[in-house]
Amino acid sequence: MERGLLGSRRPCRAAAACLASGALILTPALTQARADATLPPPPPSAARLEGTFLLSGRVTTANNVSGEHVGERVARTWAFIPRCRISVCNSLVLLRARASGQDKLILRRRGPAYYAGGGSFDAPLRCGKHDYKHGELVPFTITVRVTAAALAGGVAVASRVRATYISRARFNLTPCVTAPASDAAVYQGELLPGPPPTPAPTADAVRHDSRP
Repeated sequence: MERGLLGSRRPCRAAAACLASGALILTPALTQARADATLPPPPPSAARLEGTFLLSGRVTTANNVSGEHVGERVARTWAFIPRCRISVCNSLVLLRARASGQDKLILRRRGPAYYAGGGSFDAPLRCGKHDYKHGELVPFTITVRVTAAALAGGVAVASRVRATYISRARFNLTPCVTAPASDAAVYQGELLPGPPPTPAPTADAVRHDSRP
């Protein structure tokens, strides 16, 4: 039987025999993964921000926003799609999930490991006896900072991020008079395993909830 374990003098050439014997077959991907594990983690400033991240969020501001309160905990998935093929891009697409919808916006690199951008969505609002599906316009800004990185296939990729959402004012689109409203949240989380995401077909898929 040929020796196929790592450290043996001869590689295991017969795949079926190796699998039957429980020996390890060293594929190029496995070899690269083992090489990545022996190197120190790259700095966040050198990391490519790409993939889907699971974020844990906390509402930090909630002024006159229905169903929202300070300290509320949320779980969100944000997907980052670079707009270039090099390691660190100057801009990328963010697909940001909300409680009942998704926003698509552009983030631009504002500094080492730091991105920012903005967008808006419509939120429902009640005016008298009527519920307006698009009762108010909610502009917001997003910031993202890469806090940790790792090697994947020899490429530095972001593995953890911190982010903020801030909406300083909401614009009432109904005939009623409403009190000023604003909200904000902070997030942190890590990269999920799996292939990179693909862009959504529209910028705003669903807009039925006003929570970040």
